[in-house]
Amino acid sequence: MTTTDTTPRRCADIPHAAWYAAATSEEVGRTPLARRVLGTPVALYRTVAGDAVALEDRCAHRPVPLSGGHLDGDDIVAAYSGFRYAPDGRCVRVPTQPNVPFGTAVRAFPVHDDGSFVWIWTGDPRLARLRPAPDTSWLRDAAWSTFGDAWETRAAVQLLIDNFSDITHVVHVDPDIAPPALGSGPTPPLKVTVSETTMQFSRDFPASPLAPWHAMVAGVGSDEAFAQREEGEFVSPGLWVDRWHVDADGQPTRTFVFTHALTPIDETTTRHVWRVSRDFAPGGAATGTLSPVFGRYYRRVQSALESMQQVITDDGARPTVSVAADAAATAVRRILDRLVADETGAR
Repeated sequence: MTTTDTTPRRCADIPHAAWYAAATSEEVGRTPLARRVLGTPVALYRTVAGDAVALEDRCAHRPVPLSGGHLDGDDIVAAYSGFRYAPDGRCVRVPTQPNVPFGTAVRAFPVHDDGSFVWIWTGDPRLARLRPAPDTSWLRDAAWSTFGDAWETRAAVQLLIDNFSDITHVVHVDPDIAPPALGSGPTPPLKVTVSETTMQFSRDFPASPLAPWHAMVAGVGSDEAFAQREEGEFVSPGLWVDRWHVDADGQPTRTFVFTHALTPIDETTTRHVWRVSRDFAPGGAATGTLSPVFGRYYRRVQSALESMQQVITDDGARPTVSVAADAAATAVRRILDRLVADETGAR
């Protein structure tokens, strides 16, 4: 059976040997789902037993999408040709003859379904076991209340990662959501920790009030001051996680976790699934207050990033000026460059 991927490398500047969220777990079922990941069409479905399957969404006989076909047991049948493919990508039946041409197959992607996302590995499948899929267990923990949304942003994934690496822009993009700590003076320096494939940073803010929406949900006075801590983590090319902690003497720490599953669709489009989780103020009332606040903010971010991408598309990339707040973004760019170089042999 032919297993080597001979298609040209799409999204050349993005790591392929990484886990990307092709869909949320609830989106994948017994009806084939079409997605595009790093320029490659992917068909997702579940076997009778409920296991997630990800195959390249193109029949080996004719260039038709497998996602337009139907499931028969654990197999998927192409609508136009009738070629039948097993979950491992092997063609197991050709309707016009008794034998299947030797080696006929479509690419099958390693899959990890964690109950929140269906992650697929887009690089050399032999390397998938060496890098476990990202952990997002808090999204399924009853101790955390979570809401969110998903959409496609017409911007390269690097622009989204740069955005999450530096939240000092929040006071300009959406002043109403910004923590007063961000606009109360010079921003405290970042403490950045880097490994071969990950980056973490933290920053401690002096005691200051919370934003009005935050104070209301937390049940504290708008004039009360709290020490606050920002943490950001580049978990993998497909996942960014932020945390915002609020500390008060004699009270449990209140924490927000902001989860961003980032999947490059192609060189200039990214699927962005965002989730906001909290370990305080459970229930629908708080979620009803928070959901429009963050929905508005992330839509504004989307618009800003799409404007940046349009400038790059129209006028080309140019060198940019870096400042101290870019320390995390710079570290992540170096990681991404190294990962791509390791895959391609470029130096």
